[in-house]
Amino acid sequence: MKSLLLVICCCTFYNLAQGRNLKQLPEYLQKYNCKASDPDYEKCVLKGFQDARPFFLKGIPELGFPALEPFRVQKFAVNSTISNLVKIDAVCENAEITGLANTVIQDLKADPIKHYGEIRLFIPWMYTNFDYDVKGQLLVIPLESKGHFEGNFTDTQVLMKGDLKTYLKDGEEYFKTNKLYLKARIGNGWVKLTSKQKEFQYAADIITDFYNENPRRVMDAINPIFVQYAKAFARQEMDQVLSKLPAAAWLPK
Repeated sequence: MKSLLLVICCCTFYNLAQGRNLKQLPEYLQKYNCKASDPDYEKCVLKGFQDARPFFLKGIPELGFPALEPFRVQKFAVNSTISNLVKIDAVCENAEITGLANTVIQDLKADPIKHYGEIRLFIPWMYTNFDYDVKGQLLVIPLESKGHFEGNFTDTQVLMKGDLKTYLKDGEEYFKTNKLYLKARIGNGWVKLTSKQKEFQYAADIITDFYNENPRRVMDAINPIFVQYAKAFARQEMDQVLSKLPAAAWLPK
């Protein structure tokens, strides 16, 4: 679940940039950029997101932005305790997520003066699979399993909002994240866990059955963990991509 929603954070804010420093956006993206002086700035930003969708889906190599359909994550880890009933210590590898091409922007707000933005997304369905090693506690179910995870998640709602601040680097102003808020809710889900060792498949089946019989209860229980990791991940990756271009390149006058 966490990996799926973290992907939305990346898509929303041009995350995951690993490329070289530039002074301007790649030429083929510049027509999607919006000037601060545009009287219909919000409409311009919304149209830019929608029209540039193909580049998000296939990736933007100049910025190190990966393909989003499918989206692949080599490795991610979660280590968090919410209470005695919700503890997760997991390492996941070779993750692949499909379905992000269906993302719908339901609402978008942008203020070029206050450097504030807000976006609401809806994703009808997402399918993910990855290898996992997990220990912990999920409500009444002890977690201890190694294997392969498959999951299909539907009707995902995501709200992200925040603002940027500026700082000086090499005599120029650059953006970085200031305040960041994230809220997300998956409508429904189905999962299947397959143990690496057949003699421990019973434990994977217990986790699978518990989730599939109580998807709402389970997703609500682990949501605080997602929010914690999603915000940290989004902030880190946004700051990384924003550092590649001066503020004037992201927001020309």
